[in-house]
Amino acid sequence: MHSSPVLVCSILAFFVGFSHQSKDSDAPTELEATVPEGKRLKLYVENIIYPVMRWRLNGSPVSEKCEITNTASSSILICPDMDRVDEGLYEFQGIREDGQNETLLVVDVRVAQCAEEPAAKSLADNFLEASSEIDVDECFCSGITEQCWKAENLFRSRIAINVTEADTIDLKISQEGVQEAKYENSDEGIWTYYALPDVMTGNLLKSYGGYLEFSTNDDDSFEDIPDVILKGRFQDLVYHSSHEPLSKEHSTSRIHMTEHNWRQLNGSFVSKQLFMVVLSKVKSFYIKCSQFRRLDPLLVILDTAGLENLGLGPVKTVEECNCRTGYSGLSCESCSRGYYRRQAVGIQGICVSIKEKWESMKATLGWRHGLDQLRNMV
Repeated sequence: MHSSPVLVCSILAFFVGFSHQSKDSDAPTELEATVPEGKRLKLYVENIIYPVMRWRLNGSPVSEKCEITNTASSSILICPDMDRVDEGLYEFQGIREDGQNETLLVVDVRVAQCAEEPAAKSLADNFLEASSEIDVDECFCSGITEQCWKAENLFRSRIAINVTEADTIDLKISQEGVQEAKYENSDEGIWTYYALPDVMTGNLLKSYGGYLEFSTNDDDSFEDIPDVILKGRFQDLVYHSSHEPLSKEHSTSRIHMTEHNWRQLNGSFVSKQLFMVVLSKVKSFYIKCSQFRRLDPLLVILDTAGLENLGLGPVKTVEECNCRTGYSGLSCESCSRGYYRRQAVGIQGICVSIKEKWESMKATLGWRHGLDQLRNMV
């Protein structure tokens, strides 16, 4: 039996219930749910019997902050203090005696800011609401803390490369993701991009609020494909140029590196949290390749920030956070020395003390076996 989700600001808990019944289709029950930020998520299934029962978030174990209670015929998941990093697909799986797993329930959970009077919005209202989010000064801090301020004594610098010297790559682009088209027999849905070098990947958080500039050749192609693609660990973001192709002469595009100018592959707006998660570890950076290749340099320039004053002015768009023990970096995006990142928890993972883990494993497994396990983790 499904409960009817209602979004109100005063609720103390939100829950979705599911009663398993025999059915002709093996497809899981799929639901959508919206939880106010900071509130509690509660999901449960009942009338089920499996030797092993488990919950997954986007295919991985749920956050350690969530509590799971299993009985002989039911399972309850409770996640307090929901945040944007807790969004995603929550799945309940039953493991049969033969080891096969069955997914019975899938809930697409979104976390929304609390509104006093929820009401239906027009498309124009949604656009204005999304546009105003850029002015909201919220901490990212890798989800570790809410205490942040504008970093001081940082100065603008630039990363510049000649894109004509970069590798080109064929990409297959869909709403499901951006993949390298290595073994495709058809050219349908496949386009060629410049793959920018490693200097423009990795941690790009210091580029937030700066600009990306690149020379382009308008090629008379009206294909609605992204001009730029940022590929993160769990999410791909795209930028579409607003200008129409005018000629084959090269021009310059200038993109403000904030969430307001980027979209998800399905066209949805991008929150600051999501944009910063992607910037914290960019796996690949692509720029559309024109069919009219030029011999003269086509430069790509990305703003960043550093301690050296190169005469380009100060930077006031990079955050600095009051990180907890075990975390380092301006946005707490790195683990301190003596800590390792456990990726099974949330999108960013958590930093765990190697010493404390070692002591725990020694007490549980014995020191030799514990040492072998720890070597495999680090």
